[in-house]
Amino acid sequence: MNKKASMGTAVFSAVSLKLCCWGPLLLTSVVGISGSSVYFSWLIALKPYLLAIAFLSLGLAFYQVYKKKKVDDCDNCETDKPSFFKSKFYLWLVTVFVVVMTLVSYYPQIFHPMATKGIVATNNTHIQTVKLNIEGMVCSGCEENINHSVNKINGVTNVTTSFERGTSIIEFDTTKTNVDEIKKVIQSKGYLITNSRD
Repeated sequence: MNKKASMGTAVFSAVSLKLCCWGPLLLTSVVGISGSSVYFSWLIALKPYLLAIAFLSLGLAFYQVYKKKKVDDCDNCETDKPSFFKSKFYLWLVTVFVVVMTLVSYYPQIFHPMATKGIVATNNTHIQTVKLNIEGMVCSGCEENINHSVNKINGVTNVTTSFERGTSIIEFDTTKTNVDEIKKVIQSKGYLITNSRD
């Protein structure tokens, strides 16, 4: 395996870490297949292996780029300049990309901090709570994706999502939004809502 292939494998593995989250979003927005997250749920079992492949490939690339060349193999070393895709700079770019993708995959809350809206409810008669059963959530990234998207809706006061239970409990002001609008936002991210309880 040469340097370029090692770095390519690392990038591919790192991107695949987020395929369970990005795949449904792409299928829903480009092709219009709603609930497509269930087609990608099997990828969650591969995440540890993809992570191992990414970092092993990076390790191999570092070895290949930084290993000392033998004097016999180095007749024209001074004149030979490696291409950009075999350079140390590109290797470090790939390394930063793999680390960022790993953080996004395993610690999504770093990139999606829950914004507090500071809404003060003066009339609680308009506040409603709905519990949505959602299929296709496979990791904490899915939780953060739903929480972040639903929290942007005007009128939503609180969102608590659990991928382990497959639920999202949403509190909202009925004068500003409704259950159908909330469902549309969740479905636009590729998740399937099976039923809801008020």
